[in-house]
Amino acid sequence: MNRNQLPELLYDQISTVEPYPNQVKPVSEMLNVTAFFPGGKGLWLEDNSDVFPDVLVLGHDFSTVNYYNKMLENGQSEINSPTWRVMRKLFSEADLDLNRCFFSNVYMGLRDTDKMTGVFPGSKDKEFVKRNLEFLKTQISTVNPKFIITLGKPASINLALLSEQLVEEWSKGKALSRANNGLKRDVITDGHSYVCVSLEHPSMRNQNVKRRIYENERGKYSGNEAEIEMLKDALK
Repeated sequence: MNRNQLPELLYDQISTVEPYPNQVKPVSEMLNVTAFFPGGKGLWLEDNSDVFPDVLVLGHDFSTVNYYNKMLENGQSEINSPTWRVMRKLFSEADLDLNRCFFSNVYMGLRDTDKMTGVFPGSKDKEFVKRNLEFLKTQISTVNPKFIITLGKPASINLALLSEQLVEEWSKGKALSRANNGLKRDVITDGHSYVCVSLEHPSMRNQNVKRRIYENERGKYSGNEAEIEMLKDALK
């Protein structure tokens, strides 16, 4: 499997999360643009790279039906959206090459609501949650990442449910709220070992990043610097 085959392989398996619950609609087409999977390819397509991703970046869910339909109409990528602008700046400061990343979500499907943020409607359906956790396992086994980055509280909580090491330490948002708790090594999901780091979601970063605290051999850091140092240490 090469870089370009990865999104297609995962998209072909996305039907395993069906049926979709109330207020959640399927993604009808994976656009050939730089955007989070499954709405886009989940790859940084701006450099024509052939690097196979070794970093899995997990957000919450893609977006709303209306947002996705607008993308279908204009065929534009997400790289200039607020989320991507903030994320690109952070990854650049941590010397993380975007070509190394596969950008995806812990929940498949689109919000059939007006709000792009807040509780994902599908998270209220226990069976749908289970199916998405199974698909998250599929994503991990397919990408086979050395590193997993979670963006925001829901992504960190869902990933934690797939690891005995994280299930308590990262439950209830503790990956973000507790000092020196955002970076974990030798995490195992279904026999696959990886390093994971939990970051504030880019859409809420300015409001929430000030709570982050991280300490390493170079010093004690808070806020934006804490997350940069966590990322740098994770990627060593």
